[in-house]
Amino acid sequence: MSKLGIVLLLVVALAACKTGQQKSDGSKQEHILPKSSYQRNIKGIVSIETLDHYNRSLNKGYGFYISPNLVVTNLDLIKGSFKAKVAIIEADDYYDVAGYTAYNIEQNLVILKTWKRNLNYLDIDKVAQSIPDSVAGLYRKQKTMYAPKAAVEKLELDSTVQYLLSRYIFVGLPVFNDLHHLVGMAQTIDTDSGDVSVLIPASDIKDLSQNQLEQQAAIYDLRTKTNKVYPSYKNIEAFRITTTMGSITIKLYNQTPVFRDNFIKLVSDQFYDSLLVHRVIRNFLIQAGAADSKYAGKDDLVGWQGPGYDLKTNIVPGLFHKRGAVAASKMPAERNPKNRSDGSQFFVVSGRPFTIDELKDLEKEKGIKFTQAQINTYTTVGGAPHLDDDYTVFGEVIQGMDVVDKIATVKTYGVDRPVDDIRILKIEILKK
Repeated sequence: MSKLGIVLLLVVALAACKTGQQKSDGSKQEHILPKSSYQRNIKGIVSIETLDHYNRSLNKGYGFYISPNLVVTNLDLIKGSFKAKVAIIEADDYYDVAGYTAYNIEQNLVILKTWKRNLNYLDIDKVAQSIPDSVAGLYRKQKTMYAPKAAVEKLELDSTVQYLLSRYIFVGLPVFNDLHHLVGMAQTIDTDSGDVSVLIPASDIKDLSQNQLEQQAAIYDLRTKTNKVYPSYKNIEAFRITTTMGSITIKLYNQTPVFRDNFIKLVSDQFYDSLLVHRVIRNFLIQAGAADSKYAGKDDLVGWQGPGYDLKTNIVPGLFHKRGAVAASKMPAERNPKNRSDGSQFFVVSGRPFTIDELKDLEKEKGIKFTQAQINTYTTVGGAPHLDDDYTVFGEVIQGMDVVDKIATVKTYGVDRPVDDIRILKIEILKK
């Protein structure tokens, strides 16, 4: 072989060796992927709208397809809604979400299953292999496509890593590297100086997608998902319920721990804030806690929606429906075959005094025997003895019965709903 031929062979061998080294270097791996296209990527991004029980809009945000029927977005956007719908970004046609298949509270992520298939999804198996120094968002507005760029700063905090973005990118939008490969999702976190835009790596989304439910669940169920640590009942003295007609203070019984702790959780989550006192019956009770009453109009039928779960009814001897008793509501028997209590709705007994003869008639009718303590209370203070042994009594009013009485006398219409709305403004935990 000539000297020229030998030199050429060496050059080819060295070039091949160099190429092989570059492919084996993890930091260069992403360049094996061909350059993607923003024009295709935009077709995988969706606008998301959440709605309440009455099909009224609650929130709007963004997400993106990661498979033909799966969309990833922020858990905060979806949590608390009754249903959601999606549309390819800037499109007019919205499609209902079938449910959710996975969620992660720490990462603030949820994966939704949609009825609408979209083959232009962002493939999380073909993403940038490393987090670059800068990324670009992507969104369309009035048929114009925008790709705002942001620098990425890696911040290590103990065992966690955060990727801070130098500029705000709409929450829920995907972010890309300079080759238009998916890097992750834009989110915000709360800091002492305000909201900060951060990047959730695509690897976290991929990990979540590999731990999905076998079948989607209703997104309404997400309102109960939390890793929040709630106050201990041992440190709580009472609860102050502030309504538009005054304040009522109640204490809860330790004999009904499930109902006690559930009420602590709901109050801590501000579940009751802005809900109506939706049912009032003179000389009987006032009732509140229905989730469907928060945005209810005058002609809306309310009182049929709780927090998305119910509780096993717990009748405790010695806890009865005296005046001022706080008890858990229940759906009618035809809609409640297991005789369970609503997860959030409760009533306060305003009641009236009963005669001995009335109590004897109730004993025959219900097949029960009132104790002497019940008889003494019902014939003097009053209450609602006909509810005993049917509902869970889990607390009592210790201050503000005058407010209960005032509410119990308002004018009502329809299914005992006050003509003029009465709202719970807030419920406060009063600590020991």
